[in-house]
Amino acid sequence: MKFFILFLIGLISGVISGMGIGGGAVLIPALCILLDFEQKTAQNINLIYFIPTAIIALITHFKNKNVEKNGLFKVIIFGCFGAILGSFLVIYLDNKLLSKIFGYFLIFMGILEFFKKGIKKMDKQQFEKLKQEFINSDTDKKIEIYITAEGLTQLQYKELLKAYPYQEIDKLEKALA
Repeated sequence: MKFFILFLIGLISGVISGMGIGGGAVLIPALCILLDFEQKTAQNINLIYFIPTAIIALITHFKNKNVEKNGLFKVIIFGCFGAILGSFLVIYLDNKLLSKIFGYFLIFMGILEFFKKGIKKMDKQQFEKLKQEFINSDTDKKIEIYITAEGLTQLQYKELLKAYPYQEIDKLEKALA
């Protein structure tokens, strides 16, 4: 029975990790509630579990060009400092307090996500209309469209860039900075 529970926990957490949502949000509570692991133990399992699942997910997302590299290294550097701080902090926290903090964090994030107003993705028809407007506009209007358009996917932004005059790319770079 324990093997089956571990199988389900690993599978569900892996699917969620692969989506980039954060499998630890499932893995940690499942290990604690279903298998009576201590919070710190479950979190440490999650840290190790995260390495291979993240590598596999990243390979897939890089191949599909779904990784935004702008600002990535800054977030990684600050995240490493945060990991050091968190690693030292968790040593001094009681397991029950740590469980409560994690639980409140998940509840808080769930509430934020529930009430968040998402940006609707632009459908193909709307995008084609915007693309034509972009193509027929002068450089300043192209910059305005590129910066203010909401709901575009990464691929749609790239498609617009193909219609941008490369000799004036410095104007766009300044506007985006």
